[in-house]
Order: sequence, then structure tokens, then C-alpha cells
Amino acid sequence: MNVLIWLVICAATSVFCLMSLELYPYIISMDNNVCSGCGRKETCIAQKRLFKDSNFVSEFMLLTYISLRKKCEYISSTLIHKVITCIIVNTLLVSILYWSGGMVNITSVVYSVSASMLFALSIVDWNTQYIPVEYTGIILICGLIRLFADISNWWQYVIGLIAVSGFLYIVDVIATPVLRKKYGDDDISHVMGDGDIKLMAATGLLLGWKLNILALIIGCVAGSVIHVILMRIKKGDRQFAFGPYLSLGVFITMICGEQLVSWYLNMIGINISNISY
Repeated sequence: MNVLIWLVICAATSVFCLMSLELYPYIISMDNNVCSGCGRKETCIAQKRLFKDSNFVSEFMLLTYISLRKKCEYISSTLIHKVITCIIVNTLLVSILYWSGGMVNITSVVYSVSASMLFALSIVDWNTQYIPVEYTGIILICGLIRLFADISNWWQYVIGLIAVSGFLYIVDVIATPVLRKKYGDDDISHVMGDGDIKLMAATGLLLGWKLNILALIIGCVAGSVIHVILMRIKKGDRQFAFGPYLSLGVFITMICGEQLVSWYLNMIGINISNISY
């Protein structure tokens, strides 16, 4: 039964990852305003809004892509080597979380699904600096499942929902006006993207506040180091996509976060026998 569930998860999540390979070129096309020359733009769902003066529909880019996949000339097929690589990587990520610890339970299932969603949204964010809200929504659902599975520690997850995401929101509110004043309104949109804030809210509900803070720290360190290396290699500026680094931090935390926290607390002499995660 465990193998069957694993196969179902691998197959289902691979579909989402493969869709991300076609989704990001489509988003890039829209950003380049190619839609302005399309004859179907008046009836296209990608150009409509559910409410007046809102971006509600355009927020759901994955659903928009699915509805237009067979109709839009700007959505192209993905090369086979990318498809194969994507399936292999996704299967590996899912397998690591699903079989971690040698015991399959609710936590390993929601972690494995979330790992795949993190991989899929990282593909899109790396290329477009946009995190599809649908992937974050699935992680949020996984967080709700874990919350109800561990209802006695509900406060850990509720605090996790707002702790890191609230911190990132405050950073954005404070730092964005300062940088806009220094560099000009046209150069700075937001210090923290809405997608990053929503992602850390969802992962906070999934991990709890302690582990989500650890995930943020790992993501920040990884982002700082890797981005500097990439800029050196590219010999110039490169747009910074925070989502993949946050996803890496969350993935590492899902694998060994409790051990890392326990090791740190032991190192500074704090008794961990009565601490829950």
C-alpha cells in the first residue's frame, strides 16, 4: 500500500512540475506584451479580471494556463530532455521526503507533496520572479492537514502561519519606501514579493514556527552565497528570485530541521526534553 501511495504521489505531482515547464515561457511572453497583437485577446481569460480594477484572475496563472493550453499560440511544448529531467528530480525529491525516517505517515505524505510543489514553483520563480499562487495553495492545504493531524500542538502551526510571513511583510512595508526614495520608484517594486510572503505563510502552517524560522535562515544564507556566485559567473547583475532559496530552506528543514534545532539547543546548553516542534 505504501508503494502504491508513493507511485500515485509521484505521478500526480509530476504533472504539476511538467506544467511549470510550459507555464514560465508563457508568463515571459505575457510580460513581453505579445498578447497585445493577439486576435483573441478580447475574449481571453488571461486579459480579464473577476472584479473591476483587480488582478484576481491574473493571480491564478496556472489555472489560466490550463484553460488556454490548447488555444494559445504562445504556449509551446517542452523539450523532451527537460521533461525527463523534471520527472527524475521530482521523483527523487518526493521519495526523499516520503521514505524519510523509514516510516510512512501523514507528515511524510504532506511533506513529499509539498516538496514537489516547492520544486515546481521554483522553476517558475527562477525564470520569471513570480510564484504561482496555486502551488502555494496546495502547500497551505498540506499545512492544514498536518495541523489537524497534530491538533494538540495547534498553536505551533497557527503561530507559524504569521511569524515569518508577518516579519517579511513588515520588512517590505518599511524597506520598500526607503529604497524607492534612494533609487527611484521605477527601479524598486517591492523589497519582498507577495509570492514569497504567501509561501512562508503556507510553509509556516506546514512546519510550525520554529522550523519555519530555521527554513528562512537557511534560505537567506543559501540565497546570499549562491546569488553572489552567480553574479560573479555572469559578470553582472542578475534578477534575484527568492522563492527557490526559500524552497531549498524549507526542503532541508523538512528533512533534518528537528535535528538541527536540537543540535543547536544542545550546543548552547538548553534542555530539549520538553520542547515540541
